[in-house]
Amino acid sequence: MAFLPFTIEEQVAAMRAAWPTFSYRTFGKDAVIWRGTLKPLTRSYDVEIAYSTDMVIAGPEVRVISPRLTRLPGNPEGSLPHVYNRDRDPILCLFDPAREQWSGWLLVSETIVAWTIDWLAC
Repeated sequence: MAFLPFTIEEQVAAMRAAWPTFSYRTFGKDAVIWRGTLKPLTRSYDVEIAYSTDMVIAGPEVRVISPRLTRLPGNPEGSLPHVYNRDRDPILCLFDPAREQWSGWLLVSETIVAWTIDWLAC
């Protein structure tokens, strides 16, 4: 059992093993941004996942780069449900921070990517 959260290097290694088509750029030992394509059903989505050691509790930020997310007029959950920054540069809402569903002791490759695929499929 790990006593410390995964380091950026450990997160990068896990992502490279699980999602080798994702490119990434590190920013020192504290941050990384991955870019890649996910295809949950028939449509492909280019996504960006940003994570830093400052996000150990808050969690990574996931954005859909393309295609642009479509607003759903009249949707009871909102025109663009389950996102932060709805009106500009939406960030996907993948988990409930109040329930502590994410922590730096989890791997982005095993949780955040899977949750992103589920979000896109729905």
